[in-house]
Amino acid sequence: MNASTLPSLLSGLAAGSSALADAPWWIVIPLLLPAFPALASGIATLAATYSDNRAAAMRRRHEDRFLEDSDRYRAGLDHIARIHQPTTALPPPPDPAAPTQQPAEPPVPPL
Repeated sequence: MNASTLPSLLSGLAAGSSALADAPWWIVIPLLLPAFPALASGIATLAATYSDNRAAAMRRRHEDRFLEDSDRYRAGLDHIARIHQPTTALPPPPDPAAPTQQPAEPPVPPL
């Protein structure tokens, strides 16, 4: 099985784009329409990745600023330590097969 390589893909893309450059617009548009959702998805993925990486970098810069003068920023360092601690585990959900406790009967008023 022949694996496609980047140079072969680029040469095919170049040949296809030169062929599309000479084609009339009414032929080019239907050929390019299927590429728009993939392009939009790729842009959305890149934007999300960029945003996540930017937020992580800002958080690291903020933490590094605290670490430069630890005596001055003791409250901030304590806050960072609290945030990075694993949260306590929630109690396990009740077992559906276990018998449930019936509520107590309300008292009957005297007659």
